[in-house]
Amino acid sequence: MVRTDPRRVTAQVDGRLICAEYSEQTGQLCLRQDGALVREWFPPHSWIAIASVAGARHWGTRPTDDDLRALLRNEMTLLRSPQRDVS
Repeated sequence: MVRTDPRRVTAQVDGRLICAEYSEQTGQLCLRQDGALVREWFPPHSWIAIASVAGARHWGTRPTDDDLRALLRNEMTLLRSPQRDVS
């Protein structure tokens, strides 16, 4: 059965409220910081983003709360890392 409401997990990181939302109906995956949209993915990119941190369970199409928490940890690490100039 497909969920009609988005699956949502929230974490407090460095004083900021970070949220990951996933809609099983559309496959849309959003990452929000203090309510503002930071990143947004649509299938198949959303499925790949989830599967890359959570393993092949459900192939990213039906993530659990733990899968979304793993995505949050990964994305926050990427957002905190200094940007390198790639030539």
